[in-house]
Amino acid sequence: MQDRPYPNLFQPGRIGNLVVRNRTVMAPMSTNLSGPGGAVSPEQIAFYRARAEGGVGMIVVEFCCVEPATGRSEHRQLILDSVAKLDGHQRLVAAIKKAGAAACLQLQHGGQGAVRALLSDGMAVAPSDVPSRRDPSRLSARALTHDEIEHLVECFGRTAELAVQAGYDALELHGAHGYLLTSFLSPMSNRRTDAWGGDEERRLQFARRVIARVKRALGSRPLIYRLSADEFSPFGLNIDDMVRIAPKLQAAGADALHVSIGTGWTGLDKVIEPMSTPEGWRLPYARRLRAAVTIPVIGVGQIRWPEMADRAVADGDADFIALGRTLLADPAWPAKAMRGDPAAIRPCTSCNFCVTMHGAENGTIGCAENPRTGRELDPLPDAGALRGRRAVVVGGGPGGIAAALMLDQAGFATELYEARDELGGGLIASAAPPFKEKLLWYLTYLERRLRDSGVKVVLGTRAGPALVAAGHPAIVVIAAGGRATPMPIEGGDLPVVHNAYDVLMGDLSMLPASAGMPVIVYGGGETGCETAEFLCERGHEVVLVSRSPAGQLARSAEPMYRTVLRQRLACNPRLRIVDRASIVAIADAGGGADVTLRAEDGTASALRASLVLIAQGRTPDTSMTAQLIADGIPVVAIGDALRGGRIGDAVNHAYDAIVALCASAAPSRQLAC
Repeated sequence: MQDRPYPNLFQPGRIGNLVVRNRTVMAPMSTNLSGPGGAVSPEQIAFYRARAEGGVGMIVVEFCCVEPATGRSEHRQLILDSVAKLDGHQRLVAAIKKAGAAACLQLQHGGQGAVRALLSDGMAVAPSDVPSRRDPSRLSARALTHDEIEHLVECFGRTAELAVQAGYDALELHGAHGYLLTSFLSPMSNRRTDAWGGDEERRLQFARRVIARVKRALGSRPLIYRLSADEFSPFGLNIDDMVRIAPKLQAAGADALHVSIGTGWTGLDKVIEPMSTPEGWRLPYARRLRAAVTIPVIGVGQIRWPEMADRAVADGDADFIALGRTLLADPAWPAKAMRGDPAAIRPCTSCNFCVTMHGAENGTIGCAENPRTGRELDPLPDAGALRGRRAVVVGGGPGGIAAALMLDQAGFATELYEARDELGGGLIASAAPPFKEKLLWYLTYLERRLRDSGVKVVLGTRAGPALVAAGHPAIVVIAAGGRATPMPIEGGDLPVVHNAYDVLMGDLSMLPASAGMPVIVYGGGETGCETAEFLCERGHEVVLVSRSPAGQLARSAEPMYRTVLRQRLACNPRLRIVDRASIVAIADAGGGADVTLRAEDGTASALRASLVLIAQGRTPDTSMTAQLIADGIPVVAIGDALRGGRIGDAVNHAYDAIVALCASAAPSRQLAC
């Protein structure tokens, strides 16, 4: 057995009387793919089937609302409150089990986290009244009455009974992240003095009653309880509290504990960690709770590679390892690990593009690196009548490489041109700042995929319209990014002025050898903030000048990453932030620069710097696209060549473009009926 790759991770495990084929669990993640009224959709079935076929041991299907009138947390959340919705769940369970995975459904009520626009009276419910943060004289959630609490206990039980009819092997109660079960348990949110609150024993009453009611419905099937090991919130529960509470949840009937972290509205960066969070940082919390109980513990959070997952099981941190965003990036993560080929795994870099895609009212689950996530029913792009035709990609960044790989897979004779002597494009700049090195995992993966493909890669060549248009290709994909946005600053063309993006791309030749004078970075967006931190880490004193208020620094960055980035900037001793100010003139000062600033109120001030780096954004370069269109060459621009955005925008643009191209070449078909 020890000769097998990751032998601890890929051995059977048991939860109650349920045997799971290995120790990997798909963590519950809302997809926003549900149909009308919260019914299971074909898209959801395909999404979960792909992960089951990828080898995961058990799938915990996303949170299912037990009472939509007061508890819905998303516009397209799953709901199972009547037999009318059973057929969809039965099909979902059948798809998961056919692929060999165990099927578990998570039961949830949003409590004060419910979306008010979706509730019957527009008011969320909670253990105690919750004043509005904007207007404390009004409530954002009202306290439940005793009869309403009893009704909700029954709602959990009714949904559990329906889930058993649907064929689920197990159920999980969502008692984490501030939802209703959590809020009854936490002294931060439960300030009742009756049988449902007060001391810890009474705050446990709701969880105990729900567990008992759901266990009655489950019969011999196991029940998992998901909890937050630490709320990281003022007056909230911490790990010492949960070590004391965990055995009480076991005594109440929980057959396993799923150990999460945080509360959504006071510490979302702990619930959905940014890229800067170390891999496996939650495992010590799981280990402490595992020592407090005798039932299995599921560890979750920022576990990206099978080495860490296997070691966590071997070392006793957890009995099972839950994979969340990891399985969005690569549904076949378990199968690839099982065959001993971790380099083939498309890595999750914790970029949280999935959160951005999902967040809007019409958003659905997605992934920066895997554009088929949430779109598993799409047929794989096929060149059809265009098979064997030439396809050209200009730009070797993530969008360009992804486009080239997809064109090659579809059957085009594909060429990829990159002006630099190395691949990566804007991904190099994105990975350069502190705590973003995980992005290089993705570049390594893409380079391997290219080596295994039929794509002709040409480096060190700036492809012009004549080269690209030769032989009238079937498609040209422009993924060459953009150019620095010009800034009309007096003295902006002096040798002491450079572009911040070039520094992040690896050109450090302009940086001063000594730290005698500070470097000025002009621009409070994500690039400017990251450049400032990049320079500080290398020992430079930095002045970050922003036209916007300090509270708006990096405002377009991914929200969880932005939270921790701004915290680091605020306490960096090498960084000074000058906000609400513009650079109006730069003058050569002999080995440095004299920089004139103008504040919002019109007052002027001066700074002396060794170097000025401009970080005022990038503009798409449309010249080649326009030329090719004029010459009648089919062309599409993606990523920064289309509009500024993130890595996931470029990769998903590439997917959309190639799906559309292949659809145009596919034969039309008629429906039989």
